[in-house]
Amino acid sequence: MKECQLCKHCYADDVSTCPKDGMPTMHTLAGEPILEGKYHIELRLGQGGMGVVYKARHAYLKTQLAIKIILPDLVGNDPQLVTRFRQEALAAAAIRHQNVVAVTDYGVIGGSIPFLVMEYVEGESLHDLLAREKKLDPEQAFDLISAVSAGVGAAHHQGIVHRDLKPLNIMICNDKPSMSQAVKILDFGLAKIKSGELLGSFIQAQTTGLMGSPYYMAPEQWADDEPDSRSDIYSLGVMLYQMLAGDVPFKGSSIPAIMKKHISDPAPTFASMGTTVTPELEAAVMHTLQKEKDKRTPSVEAMISELREAIYPQALGIHTTSGGGAHPVTTINIKTNPPHSTVFVDNVAVGQSRDDGWITLNGVQTGNHRLRVAKEGFGEWQSEVVCDGRPQQVYADLAGSDAAAATVAFTGGIGPNTPQNLSMTGDHAAEVQKTMVQNWDTGRQHIGVQSQPPKRSFFSPLVLGSIGAIVLLGLGALGIGGAYLAGVFGGKKDLANIANVNANSLPSPADTQRPSTKAELIAIPAGSFMMGRNDGNENEKPEHEVPVAAFRMDKTEITNAEFFEFMKGSNYKPANDDKFLAHWVNGKPIGGEENMPVRFVNIEDIKAFAAWRSKRDGTTYRLPTEQEWEYAARNGSRKNLYPWGDSYDAKCAYMDQSNNEPVEVGSKTCANSWGVQDLIGNVFEWTGTPASLYPGSSGEIKPTSEPHFMLRGGSAFQKSTGPNAITSTFRIAVPASRRSAELGFRLVRAE
Repeated sequence: MKECQLCKHCYADDVSTCPKDGMPTMHTLAGEPILEGKYHIELRLGQGGMGVVYKARHAYLKTQLAIKIILPDLVGNDPQLVTRFRQEALAAAAIRHQNVVAVTDYGVIGGSIPFLVMEYVEGESLHDLLAREKKLDPEQAFDLISAVSAGVGAAHHQGIVHRDLKPLNIMICNDKPSMSQAVKILDFGLAKIKSGELLGSFIQAQTTGLMGSPYYMAPEQWADDEPDSRSDIYSLGVMLYQMLAGDVPFKGSSIPAIMKKHISDPAPTFASMGTTVTPELEAAVMHTLQKEKDKRTPSVEAMISELREAIYPQALGIHTTSGGGAHPVTTINIKTNPPHSTVFVDNVAVGQSRDDGWITLNGVQTGNHRLRVAKEGFGEWQSEVVCDGRPQQVYADLAGSDAAAATVAFTGGIGPNTPQNLSMTGDHAAEVQKTMVQNWDTGRQHIGVQSQPPKRSFFSPLVLGSIGAIVLLGLGALGIGGAYLAGVFGGKKDLANIANVNANSLPSPADTQRPSTKAELIAIPAGSFMMGRNDGNENEKPEHEVPVAAFRMDKTEITNAEFFEFMKGSNYKPANDDKFLAHWVNGKPIGGEENMPVRFVNIEDIKAFAAWRSKRDGTTYRLPTEQEWEYAARNGSRKNLYPWGDSYDAKCAYMDQSNNEPVEVGSKTCANSWGVQDLIGNVFEWTGTPASLYPGSSGEIKPTSEPHFMLRGGSAFQKSTGPNAITSTFRIAVPASRRSAELGFRLVRAE
């Protein structure tokens, strides 16, 4: 294999000159740039103390990957290198966590050069971020170190120690909505096989400015003591110190000088570094930097707990009550699968779920919290929850997929086993009501420490579409001009006039920035049908006949593009829009997501949109009633359980996902009898029907502080099986003001 000396692209051995820049290539690895016949090496990304990292592409799946090739001359003459590397690679691959770069494969080149296949992440390292930002405020530093600690903690629970935590090994992805998802830890478990990297790392730091391992090594790592989880905590403490102070606590002109300071010198105070922090925060950081392991913060969970109490001292404790203060507390009901799983709040263990899988947390403080659920033999489940005083309910499924890859980030507000927001009578009413509480949703959050939004390619779908529109219009104008010249439209025109006509007819860049959307509605004929079903959930009973007048329904849910056109055209700004705009960038849909369903919309937003589109189209749009929605979803009098038939078909609905991130509307081509798509899955759909029970129901409406409206259709996160499987009859009520990652809508109008 050969590499270009300038651009680092990789080629076969017979390529002597880089076709991209004309520079000569040089030989690097033996053989062709294809490993095991399936990993096509494309570009050298960098070189570290133990190997070279390449960007690669899977030959069949076409997915991008990162491949680390361990070169013997970089890690020393170790005859057991391949064996030891394989053992550590297996350990690293066992860590399945959203904050740890996933290891997907392992191999050996020529029997002596091992390589590792990992997920490819784009973004910047923590080192680059700190080089740009210098210092972070305590809240930003807490968000970042919390995410890092979540990944480190997951490894510690499996008995794996990183041993080489440093800013260069922390990546921050630029395509993730929140810091909790953006952080990725590199090289887990691989530090154990390194040989002779310490000196090389320090020399590299001195010559390039990169901060290598010596600045982050715990005192015991300089001696013969075997590092353990507390060694990683020390390294985390050094990084946290650097985030707050703008520099590492221990520096020197030589390795012995740095070693001496780590072993014997106390860390400089923040004041001496020109940084002001509270005494509580300084104490929490210094606790991680204790020289003796036994005096150090014992775990990442304890570290995060101490930091939270120091940074948010006004927060109420996890098991306190509000006492009538200004900050209400929240009750969270959590259902775990399997039962007897350990639940953590902000990395603090708060108990295990019961035999039935439920655990209730009372008095949870107001604000954002990280939930984590773990059980030996299963992948970890984790997510974030925003507590605002209202009761919440969460469903944590550790067994919903392969246990080796069961890490799930639940960002949805309506869990798959959420009981309806309606009271019931009967033998089980009291037990059900104990868990009939509102769910939570955090939405997508921007990464606060980024000074600019992620860079996006100029050739986004939007720009390409705009260019295409301009080209087509230009060609059309030229065609018309040619017709004029040919006398088709009443005689020739001189070229000067033709040129003026073409120039004036071309739209300006502002005109072509976003094409106008157009409503596509499907006609639904009048009829009657049996609404509900007697073998469904309590609020789906009893089955009863309902007449429906003819109407027209949007073919798919309203998209980001159309909702953005409405906001731009009417200068509309959603009330309390932080959550709504959190999943967009600079007030616009993220490039490539224009055709996804708009989400985080509440009843007020929908009414404003319907009024705008009604005025635009000269008709009257509104939300469908529950009767209209179910009539369409059940194909009228045919009474189908799904829009496509009477049995669930995975190719017809986007469901059973690990989170509430949708796909583009119309991705699932199955439709109802008249051609309406996406009625099941992707996003829940608002209806205009207030919360209600069916005529003859034995239940009763539970009093609420604000109007509730019925939702239909389920979302990407909802389940297709189980007691609350989504069908065309499933219904649930939520507050009119609710904004949530799984809530979208479509409109109808009278025929």
